[in-house]
Amino acid sequence: MFKHNDRVTCTIKGTKITDARISIDKDGYTYICQNEQNGGRAYNLLGFKYSWCINRDFTNRDVTNLKLVEKTWDNLQYGDQITNSGGDIRTILVAHPNSVYTVSNTSVTSVQSISAFTYTAQSLQDLGFTIVQEEVKPIRTVTQEEVNKLFGEDVVVG
Repeated sequence: MFKHNDRVTCTIKGTKITDARISIDKDGYTYICQNEQNGGRAYNLLGFKYSWCINRDFTNRDVTNLKLVEKTWDNLQYGDQITNSGGDIRTILVAHPNSVYTVSNTSVTSVQSISAFTYTAQSLQDLGFTIVQEEVKPIRTVTQEEVNKLFGEDVVVG
């Protein structure tokens, strides 16, 4: 599912992590490298301060909502969308091994009653398709003064 150095977001023990990468050590141990939670020591921290050890299937009881930040031709999944130069949107219906995808023939996203075709990632690129990326919204840091102004009173965060 994930590859070494993939950019991800997740929540670790209730802390939302918006800047992280997957590190897979040579011995197969898998980590989420980030600057918020220390939970294991990856051989390669990928430039971050901490790492959090996760299972080889990318699960951990303390980690939720683990998602890729950037979609690539190597990691598209069911429901991801691609578009051509004319603006026509197609949906990935099946992600086969080795970057082969079954793609809807129309912008309809239901598997029922539509025609679909199977392509390699390279053939889709040759046809002029690009990946529709989800917008990642940055977290805005606010001051205590801004919070008080928003609520019209002094607010204490506890």
